[in-house]
Amino acid sequence: MVMHSASGIMITVLKVDNDTVLMETFPENSYCAYKDISGIQLTTALLRTLSFTNEEEPGKWSAHGLSIHVKPDGFFYGLRITKNRAKIQYLHQLQNYVEDYYARFKDIRYSLNMNVLKDIEYNKA
Repeated sequence: MVMHSASGIMITVLKVDNDTVLMETFPENSYCAYKDISGIQLTTALLRTLSFTNEEEPGKWSAHGLSIHVKPDGFFYGLRITKNRAKIQYLHQLQNYVEDYYARFKDIRYSLNMNVLKDIEYNKA
């Protein structure tokens, strides 16, 4: 999920083709320029909305069978999936991380429930 700059709404990207993005919109999917979308900053408030908690340790956020850690640089980091530790700054990166984690380690298809975000304003996250 990313932010469509012109409309100020959160959208799901279905496909990126060079400088064009196919967005999931109603009643029909539509296109926009790649430069017209931006990542949604991942915050602790947004993590809470997505059912993550930090009850075990202050810097450790857990939910959906996995944990991510907030570091002093303000970014979140997850379990190493590739050569580098997963650096998570935006909501869409968390979505990709969760899907990759389940595909690689659990052999199942799983994604975060983004429906919980439809009732909140982006600025509250």
